[in-house]
Amino acid sequence: MKSRLKLRIVGILEESKSAHQKGREVFESMLARVEAGGANAIVTWHPNRLARNMTDGGRIIDLMDSGKLIEVITPSRAYLNTPEDKFMLTLEFGLSKKDSDDKAIVVTRGLEKKCRDGWRPGVAPQGYLNDKATESGFRQVLKDPERFEQVKKLLLMFLEGESVNNLHRIAKDEWGYRTNQKKRSGGVPLSISMIYKMLTNPFYCKKFEYPEGSGIWYPGKHEAMITEDQFKQIQVRLGKRGKYTLQNHEYSFTSLIKCGECNSVITAEQKHQAICTKCRYKFSLTKKNKDHCTKCGTRIEEMKKPTILDYTYYRCTRSQRPGCMQKGLRLDKLEEQVDYELSQVEIHPLFAQWALKQIEKMNQDEIKLREDNINNIKRAHDAARAKLDNLLHLKISPANSDGSLLSDEKFREEKLEIETEVKSLENQLANTDQRMLQVAHDINETFEFATLAQQRFAAADLKTKRKMAMDLGTHLILKDKKVLFDNPFPIFKLKEIKKEVPSVAITPAPENYALESTKMEAYWASIPTLLRGRESHPVWKIMSLPCGFTLPRISRNLFIITSEY
Repeated sequence: MKSRLKLRIVGILEESKSAHQKGREVFESMLARVEAGGANAIVTWHPNRLARNMTDGGRIIDLMDSGKLIEVITPSRAYLNTPEDKFMLTLEFGLSKKDSDDKAIVVTRGLEKKCRDGWRPGVAPQGYLNDKATESGFRQVLKDPERFEQVKKLLLMFLEGESVNNLHRIAKDEWGYRTNQKKRSGGVPLSISMIYKMLTNPFYCKKFEYPEGSGIWYPGKHEAMITEDQFKQIQVRLGKRGKYTLQNHEYSFTSLIKCGECNSVITAEQKHQAICTKCRYKFSLTKKNKDHCTKCGTRIEEMKKPTILDYTYYRCTRSQRPGCMQKGLRLDKLEEQVDYELSQVEIHPLFAQWALKQIEKMNQDEIKLREDNINNIKRAHDAARAKLDNLLHLKISPANSDGSLLSDEKFREEKLEIETEVKSLENQLANTDQRMLQVAHDINETFEFATLAQQRFAAADLKTKRKMAMDLGTHLILKDKKVLFDNPFPIFKLKEIKKEVPSVAITPAPENYALESTKMEAYWASIPTLLRGRESHPVWKIMSLPCGFTLPRISRNLFIITSEY
């Protein structure tokens, strides 16, 4: 191009920064030379190499308007200082900007999806490898078979009391640890700063923040080296060096319980304590003191296997009364109380199966009654419509032209009364099936909640534990470190059942399950408390659950699950 166009090149410039951003040093120096008259044309591969933002593009057009830049040359065409060429050049800059903006949106969306899928973008930390065999956008983070166990051992050794200097010596001299060799870096021993970076990286406990410093955390799908609790203990040991704290804590029972003294909301907070290995003094770790014993001054990092205690407390926010004197309750003690409350209503699946069978029998017996009720409602509705028609005929009758048979005021009163009756009957007809479906749903939900409740609570996640606590009461109170449960009616009745018939919670041995199940069903069927009958127990007081619908009559010898309301 130089010889063909007979160009005199006054300088060759290379720019490493993206043309999407303003403030490029090489670009600024080039424009300064053009402004000073050192050059009057620019040769480039494409206009998007000059500017992908309208500020820089406008400056180039402005130089052409002033006559200091007469031509922009590319391999495909030349843009002269003419209105048409300047318009096309401006269009090229605009298209380049849109292309950059579109790519930024697509890339950002792709990175967010990758984070949501559990894979952190970017270079994998020590002990892991980037998956390069998979298609871009679907690459995972894999274990490094050579270094994974060594990095894990370093983290655990620090947790047990080893100093960072000692870890550095062990990794370098005893293990011969070398970082992963890459094209231009790697293959070197771990440095002190690299070890500190490993110790403060939450990636090792399957958590990562992206972008870093954004406060947006994601759960990872890679294999963890340590648990989240171990990571927190490492940060406590590091003291002021431990810059990472896992934010956005989730608690099971926040905003669910209120203070029994001042009615403020109960909140949760984490507290850290350590036991000094030198003087055995237990001290709190706060923002003012993160790294040393408050009694003897020994630094945590220098302690050999220090005991780090991590507690979650539920306490009054004191929003209603700043002087509230109620003390906090530790999470494990609170969960013990929830677990005990669940033990009062827990039933065995065998009993739940038997009870639901009896309910099904009851529903079959009640089908004819429900059909009769629906037919009665339909007949009443038809009668009401007929009354409304007769009232209208009387009103418009020639004999009533002077209003002697039915006055306007009387017509309005009777018409409103009949229309109200018609609307009420239509609502009853529409809601009958819905009420029965709601009854079945509430019954199943109650038995599902009570079946093996303690076992499910012990293995549940935070969300499930919260749901189970809400099922025990919607207005929980914490007072004097005791949780008061306002059991809803179904839970209260299940408690009464269990008190009168403890066998509903008995678990047969696996080898005797079939035999024992037959015996237990026969035994429950013989207990009047669990059966419907007029002659012995008013059992509906024991077994009725408020599902929003009351059966209009009582059959004999059937399991009761109905509403008193």
